[in-house]
Amino acid sequence: MGESERSSAPARKERRLSWLTVGEAAAVLAVVIAALSYWDAHRQHAVSESQVQSQARAEAAFVMVGSVDAKGREIALRALQPSEAIQSQRLVFPTAVLDHPVDIYAARPRIAADWIAPGLGRVLDRGHAKGDGEGRLPVAVVTTYVEGGETHTDRSEYAVGYAWRSRFLLGRQITLQGISLVRRGLNGDPRVAVDRRWARGGATPAPR
Repeated sequence: MGESERSSAPARKERRLSWLTVGEAAAVLAVVIAALSYWDAHRQHAVSESQVQSQARAEAAFVMVGSVDAKGREIALRALQPSEAIQSQRLVFPTAVLDHPVDIYAARPRIAADWIAPGLGRVLDRGHAKGDGEGRLPVAVVTTYVEGGETHTDRSEYAVGYAWRSRFLLGRQITLQGISLVRRGLNGDPRVAVDRRWARGGATPAPR
């Protein structure tokens, strides 16, 4: 073998190794791209599935609505969905208004003005409320209900709208206006939650 042949042999070997390295790198890159594409498709599918599940949970979530009687003395409560049957409820108001929960086991869920009027009257007196006004009272509601033969529990916070009228010699009259959902999935002690909400602004009702 001549000198030139001996010198060219390592060069050819180096080129072959170089081409093998490039080929291997290309193969690895293709595998990485395929894995990334699979992961991205799987992630998009998981996100879509999560969104569908979240929407289904939102549609199936318990929501309570109320109807006020003509005199504003009571709010009759019922489940928004006819398929949900309320079995019992525990209502927790701010401590400054009512220092104990109200448990309803009868077939007529409700909120009565008589439960909260004395406490609200004291709050209004401390705030030197005059004339007419209105406010919102937070209430935590723990509801046991049946749907499709299964028993469920919902823990949510609502706001009760109320109004007051001050009349000479007749004192102050407090009436209920309605109820609205504030948030679902109430965690922890419901009294702590409503006391915190009340302290953030509910304790100072606005005059009209």
